[in-house]
Amino acid sequence: MDIWKHALLAQRKFGGNPDDYYAIHKFIDSSKFFFHHAKHRLLLHNLFGIELAVALFGDYIQNSEGRIVLVRDIAAEHCKEDLSGVVPTLYDWLKGNEVDFKIVIPDLEDHPALKAFVMRPFLRTGLKSSLMLTCSDFGVYLVELFLGAQAALTLVERLPVEQKVKHYLQQFQFTERWQYTPDRKELIWLKEQTN
Repeated sequence: MDIWKHALLAQRKFGGNPDDYYAIHKFIDSSKFFFHHAKHRLLLHNLFGIELAVALFGDYIQNSEGRIVLVRDIAAEHCKEDLSGVVPTLYDWLKGNEVDFKIVIPDLEDHPALKAFVMRPFLRTGLKSSLMLTCSDFGVYLVELFLGAQAALTLVERLPVEQKVKHYLQQFQFTERWQYTPDRKELIWLKEQTN
């Protein structure tokens, strides 16, 4: 489902205009710019992605009708729409898929805030494979959003150049139907709107 369709569904659920929600949906789907396949959802279509959305946009937005809407609710609905009604954890995505990704974790002892950000997926899951989010080109993107360009440049300098998130996602195998199945009810509603 594309960003605009998610924004239309958010308008139906929360009121206001689709533009009120576009930036949040764009963030949750930003992983498509790194791997244009349904597997991109592993990166931010989960509670960790929702946590990041709240950190980026704040706890709530005020839509064009003046209504307060929680960012976590908007991001959770995005996950449900793409994942057959499920809002998984990052661990839910990765359990049973612990292939050896050979992730090099950069030495960031001299940058405690950057190290804390990079290690956050591991702290949420206990799975080394979760570090594909932050120890990759996608991680550089996230670091730039949250910690700025200088921190992103530091991470780029300390990561192996070949450490691309697409290489990890290519190895990932779907283990659950929800991982690749959009919510049929939402697809039907969207189709009715265009007819």
